[in-house]
Amino acid sequence: MIEFFSRKKGLFWIAFICGFYPLIFYVSNNFYAVNSWGHLAYFTAFFIGLSVAYFGLLELFFTVFKKLEKFRLHAVFISVIMVTAMLMSYAIRMRLQKKVLLGVLLVSVLLSLKLRDRYRKIAILIGVMAILPVCNTFLKLYQQNKSAPWTEIAADIKDIQFQAKPNVYMIQPDGYVNETMMEGSLYQHTSTLFEWLRQRDFTTYNHFRSNYPASIPSNAALFTMQHHFFGETFFSGLEMPMGREMISGQNTTNYVFQNNGYETFFLAQDEYFQQNLKFGEFDHYNIAMEEIPYFSRGDERVKVLQDDLRDVLGTSTNAPKFVFIEKLLPHHIHFVSQENQIEAERIEYIDKIEEVNGWLQETVGMIEAADPNAIIIILADHGGWVGMTSYPDMFTTEDEANLNSIFSTIAAVKWNGYLQEGYDENLRSSINMFRVLFANLAKDASYLQQLEDNSSYNLHRDNTYRNSVYKVLDDAGNATFTPYKK
Repeated sequence: MIEFFSRKKGLFWIAFICGFYPLIFYVSNNFYAVNSWGHLAYFTAFFIGLSVAYFGLLELFFTVFKKLEKFRLHAVFISVIMVTAMLMSYAIRMRLQKKVLLGVLLVSVLLSLKLRDRYRKIAILIGVMAILPVCNTFLKLYQQNKSAPWTEIAADIKDIQFQAKPNVYMIQPDGYVNETMMEGSLYQHTSTLFEWLRQRDFTTYNHFRSNYPASIPSNAALFTMQHHFFGETFFSGLEMPMGREMISGQNTTNYVFQNNGYETFFLAQDEYFQQNLKFGEFDHYNIAMEEIPYFSRGDERVKVLQDDLRDVLGTSTNAPKFVFIEKLLPHHIHFVSQENQIEAERIEYIDKIEEVNGWLQETVGMIEAADPNAIIIILADHGGWVGMTSYPDMFTTEDEANLNSIFSTIAAVKWNGYLQEGYDENLRSSINMFRVLFANLAKDASYLQQLEDNSSYNLHRDNTYRNSVYKVLDDAGNATFTPYKK
């Protein structure tokens, strides 16, 4: 076994390469969701550890059974390909693709008959393939750690002091468009929820929109109350540096509530916002860090939100509460290629609207019954995307109706007497929701003088490898198409 670590004959470095390539491939493609030290240690043990263990056992096998030495090169050649393929299958799909791996095995066996002594060259080729994901990982590591003023607690509002301290509940249905959009030509539906809300003294904002097209960039702007322009990265994407940290970790919104004596609660239906394990500034989470698996698509831990909310409502505390509740309905469309795709996905979306309406009504009723003096906010993270057929379509459209489908969001607030006259006059987008709320609780209109621009920003697909950032709706909600320049 000493020869296992030998530079000339040993298999250690080959084993290392066979595990390192799937490791760096997985990390580079999922960096912003797996960038904790815990993830690095776990993935190193999984990818490199399994590879080294396997090749170590292979070496031991041929050391013990010397009569089979003539088959050693065949076994090593096949193993280099198969170990890499099996770990890559897990890195790509998070499962073993049995049919694909069977095909790879058959090919590698046939190749081993002629090329069995070339296994080191195969390993070198695998090492060369790792160069690109290594570069990609270092680029994202730099972007994650570079100076980003938008992630800092907003200085002009951090010390605001509330004159009134009601409990505040924010309910976030995923991808629920506003009433104007819902009844328009793309969605063609009248949701009974809006009238139900108005009957319960909610103010509905019927031309409201998000500032970004998807959950992480939209919520990052919502909680920090500042534009980030997708993190101003070279390869901009819906996954962005510091996005999760600014949602489920410390942010301006959470800081202001806590600085005013609030106890803060983060209730999510799954671990998507928390999966990089960098959270902990809210006082309470319904998903604990130890519940979240290292390998996760963000939906491994599904919570029954009303049960978690019931626990919060039953919590006795002298401190006022801020409770964020994220519900994964109606959700956006998923670009499933099918006959009459746009219409089929519109119908599916409307079905989910009816499903989430019942959930919203029950949830609001729970809060009103237990906490009748609270402020209740219903605010979606982005639109439903109906009208688009693919991500490239979504990232290139200049059509005004499509743009509004991407960014239109439900926004309804039960102010319960805490709204100061005229304070919500310019409340048109998510980025200013908490600033307007805080100004009302402080009864100080001066904090409305520094509202962020209400413009909405989208990615524009320049080519297969690069997106740029464009302003697509201006402050007044008019369609535009202006490249963002720092």
